[in-house]
Order: sequence, then C-alpha cells, then structure tokens
Amino acid sequence: MESSINNMNGLDNMEKNGTNKIINSNGKSSWAYGLAIIFMLFLAIILSASLMGVFKGFEPYQQLTAAMLSVAATGVITAMLLYFQRKQQEQLNKEQREFQEKQEKNQNEFQVKLVQDQQKFENEQKEKEKKRLLETKIFEERLRIYQEFLRKLCDVVKDKKITPEEEIELQFQVSYIAMHTSSKTISSISEQISDIVVNLKKSNPDANNMLMQLFSIADNFYEELYKEKNIFDPNDRDNTIENFRAILVPHTMVADYEKDQKDRIIQSLKDEENKSGKLDIKDRSKLLRAMISKNGAMQTTNGAILVYKYFTARVDGAYTDSKDSILIFLMPDEKDERYKILVFTRQREEAITKEIIKSIWPNEEFHPWDSDKSRHIHETISFKENNEEIKNKMEKVLQEVKEYRNKKYPLK
Repeated sequence: MESSINNMNGLDNMEKNGTNKIINSNGKSSWAYGLAIIFMLFLAIILSASLMGVFKGFEPYQQLTAAMLSVAATGVITAMLLYFQRKQQEQLNKEQREFQEKQEKNQNEFQVKLVQDQQKFENEQKEKEKKRLLETKIFEERLRIYQEFLRKLCDVVKDKKITPEEEIELQFQVSYIAMHTSSKTISSISEQISDIVVNLKKSNPDANNMLMQLFSIADNFYEELYKEKNIFDPNDRDNTIENFRAILVPHTMVADYEKDQKDRIIQSLKDEENKSGKLDIKDRSKLLRAMISKNGAMQTTNGAILVYKYFTARVDGAYTDSKDSILIFLMPDEKDERYKILVFTRQREEAITKEIIKSIWPNEEFHPWDSDKSRHIHETISFKENNEEIKNKMEKVLQEVKEYRNKKYPLK
C-alpha cells in the first residue's frame, strides 16, 4: 500500500513536469517566430521607403512597385504568422496528446499496482489469520491433552495400585503428549512419573506426597504452552509443598506438624530479614503469626492483619463461635508506620465494647477507631520495635482477654 501511495505522488510530479515542459517549449518557439517577423518587417519598411521616394532620384513607377511590394510583404508576413501559429498549435496539440497518453498509461499502471498491493495485503492478512487460528487450535489441543494426562495419572495412582491395563493407558497418554511436546520435556515428565509409580509400587509411606513431582510436570506443560519458563519462586513452592503436607499428617501428629511448620516459617523469614535488612508488611505479619502463641484463640489472617478470636458461647462443654465472640486485631497502619491492637466483638456495638474494655483494663479510656467506632484501639506499636517486643505485647493482650472470657463465660 505504501508503494502505491509513492506511485501516486510520482504521478502528480510527472504531470507538473510535463506541463512545464510544454510551456517552456512554446515560449522558445514564440521568441524565434517574433524575431523572424520583426526582421522581415524591418526589411519591408526599408524596401518600401526606398522605393516610395524617401530616397532621392526615384521615378513614379517605383512608387507603384514599392506599394505592390508593401502589399506582398504584408501578405507574406501574414502567411508566415498563420503558418507559424498553425505549426505552434500542432506542436502544442501533439505534446498535449503525448502527455495525456503518458498520463493515462501511468494511471493504468498505478491502478494495477494498487489492486496488486491491495490483494497482497489481503492475502497476508488471511495467512496471518490462518496461522493464528492454527496456533489457537494447537494450543487448545495441547491443553486438552495435558489436562487429560493429569486426570488419567490421578485415576491410576489414587487407589494406590496400578493394573496392567492402566500401565498401557498411561503409556498411550504419554505418546499423545509426545505429539505436541519436545523430547526433552517428555524425558523430564517420564522421570517424575517414574518417581511416583516406584513409590507406589514399593508402598513407600510418603508415596502420597507427590506434589513436588506434579509441580515439575506442570512446569514442563507450562513451558510447552506459553514458550517461556514458569516463574514460580522456589520459596513459595517449598512453602506450598510443606503446607500440603498437612493433608498427609495423621491426627496424632498434628501438634508436632504445627510446631515444625512454625519453626520452619520463623527460620525462613528471619533468614530473609537478615539478608535483605527488612521484610515487607505481609511477610512480617506472617513471621509474627508464627511467633505469637495464640493461647487458645482461633487464629486467622486478613491480608496483613492478624486476627485472634475468643469464643464465648458454650455448647456441650466447649466454646463455640457466636455474635458475642471477642476479636483482637494486630493491624498494620503503613501511613503512620504503626501497628494497632484493636479489641471489639462481632456485634460491633460500642456500648458492649466499652463494657469489655472497662472490665479488662479498668483504668484505660475508650479510644474508638476512626473507621469503626465500635472498635477500641488498645495500643499502638511502632514499626521500629523488634518482632520479639511486638510478640510479647500481643501475647500479654491475648492472655488478659482470655482470663476475662474464662471468668465471664466459664465452662461448666
């Protein structure tokens, strides 16, 4: 299309140049004709004057001859003027005709070029669309095959035994993958499958813990689908694998598992803090959660906010959640660079919160939180305080709230 536009600009320039050429040619011819006429007129005047007696000694017949010569000269001049004018017009017509023919030829060539460029552009667009549709279909087919493979692998291993029929099916599934996967990827996937199957056949106690192998298979599929490496932080992956270990932990070992988890998180985040000099708000909250003993409270998180809840309702000799449950928040305020310890109940009634605060801390004034007047700001802690100090202050609050709960709502 760009070349067609350039051809159009060239056509305009050619038209201007052709017009200028005709004008210049006609101007040169006019000058030549004018000079010739002036010269002949000058000769005729001199001849007429000399024959009409301007010069002394000429007879009357000479006057007649001079007059005739004048008429003849006038006729010759007129004929020459008409001849030159006709020649000039013919030349002009010829040049205009040639120019017009050239213009028409260039215009036709331009139209042909324009149509060719347009056709080429449309063909290129069609090819691009075909290629895009083909790539989309291939992507969808790969995704379907990969997902089907993982489903089949799950069916094979979930009963902890592999039948001869399943062994054959799994091999066919791998061959389907090979149609859309590089040999290096197939080799990597086969290694992970081998680890899973061998652990199952050996009745390995840790055979159910196959998330690491599944992640490796998923990485291979990701690279084949998106043509780039899966950016999965190793620490996040390790944490995910470790968190899923809770599924495999027997009931009798849950307490030990929780302790191991906390120790691992604390050590990992402290190492990160020593390395970088500072943790972001979310990671620091994660570290504090692992450090702070929940002391019988239900512990959860809401973003970077640590949430502790003491149940007050009693059912069958145990505490359960209700609208009277007491909540304690350790909430970071990045604008003020402080943590705020908020105390309130699920009812979010200011009067009820005031009564609880007065009962737990008799000498403490009620400080409502700006965003919710039913929440009491018990204490603010600077971000600059170390994690151990924050842990101690938070555990002290939890202990005081727990003592109030046990006294106000004792189990019988």
